Amino acid sequence: MEDIGSYIRQSELFSGIGQDALARVAARFKIVNFKDGEVLCGEGEVGDKMFIITDGKLSIQKNMGWGQRVLTRLVEGEVVGEMSLITGERRTATVVAEGDTTCLELSVDVFQELLNSEPHFAQQVAIILTERLSALGKSTSEDILNAYRALMFSLANLADSRDPETGAHLDRTRSYCALLADCAMTSAKFKDRVSPGFVESIYQVSPLHDIGKVAIPDAILLKPDRLNDREYEAMKAHTVVGAESLQGVLEYSDQPIFHMAYNICLYHHERWDGTGYPHGLKGEEIPLEARIMAIADVYDALLSKRVYKPPMTFQATAMEIRNSAGTHFDPDLVSLLLDGIEMFEEVHKRFQTGE
Repeated sequence: MEDIGSYIRQSELFSGIGQDALARVAARFKIVNFKDGEVLCGEGEVGDKMFIITDGKLSIQKNMGWGQRVLTRLVEGEVVGEMSLITGERRTATVVAEGDTTCLELSVDVFQELLNSEPHFAQQVAIILTERLSALGKSTSEDILNAYRALMFSLANLADSRDPETGAHLDRTRSYCALLADCAMTSAKFKDRVSPGFVESIYQVSPLHDIGKVAIPDAILLKPDRLNDREYEAMKAHTVVGAESLQGVLEYSDQPIFHMAYNICLYHHERWDGTGYPHGLKGEEIPLEARIMAIADVYDALLSKRVYKPPMTFQATAMEIRNSAGTHFDPDLVSLLLDGIEMFEEVHKRFQTGE
C-alpha cells in the first residue's frame, strides 16, 4: 500500500496542511477492511465517519422504492463522508463495499480532537467552510429555501379540501416513476435525456402529481361511483390548479426539479394521440416526465380496488397498458415497462395495503 499520507491528501480537508501535521493526522486514521456487500454507512444515519479508499471499490446507493439503486462508484484514492464530519448531516445515501475493500477511517471524535490540537488543520477547515457557505449563499441555499417556502405556501392555500389518495398509492407511483425512468436511462431512445439526477428528481416530485385535487369539491372528489360528464369536467381542472399552485415556486427558482414538478402536475393526463387534457398535447410535445407519470398513475389505478370496480390482475393490467401503447401512452416507455414488468409487480406487492 502506498504511503498513508498520500491518500489522506486526496481529501480536501487535509490537502493544505504541512508534512509534520500530516504525519500526526495520519497516525489518527484507522485501517479498516470490508467484505463484499458490507455496508459502511446507511442512508439516514448520522455522518460520524469519513473513509478514504486505499484498495477496492465502494458503491453509493439510494433506495428508490423498488430497492437500492447505484448512483455512482468510488475507487482507490477517492473519499466519502468528509463534509459530514463538519456538518453532522445525515447520510443521503448508503455506502457499500463492492468486493473486498480497504479504507482509511476517521471518526468524528478524532476529527474534533484534531480541530482542537492542529491549528493548521483547523484553519484549512475554516477556509473550506467559508468557501462552501459563500457559494451556497449566493447561488443555491437561498434560492432553494425560498422555493421550498413558496411551495409550502402554495400547498397551504389548498389545505381546506381533502385528497382521497392513500400514502401507499403515492409510494407506489413514485417508485414506478423512478423505476421506469431508470429503465429509460439505459435505453438507446432515452439515454441522452435521462440522467441519475432525473431519476432521483422524479422520485421526489411525482407525489405532487394530483395536488390540485385538494381544490376539487368533496362531493366530486369523494363520490362513491363513477363521475358524470359534468363532474368529470370539474375533476379535470385539478391539473391546472395543481400547476398554478406550483407557479409561485418557479417565480423564486428556475431549478429543473421544480419545472419537473410543474410539468407532471399539468400534463400527466395528456395522451400520446393528442386526445388528453388540459391542452391536447400530442406525442413528444408532452414532457417526458409527464409521459412517465401517466403510465405509473394508470398502472396503479388498474391494479387498485375502487368503489366502482375490483382490482385487475397483473396479467390483465399489463395487457391493458400494452393495448394503450401509441394511443394513451408513449409506446417506447410501454415497451420498457413490459420488459421489466416483474419489477413493477414487485413494487406493487411491497406497498400493498389491501385497498
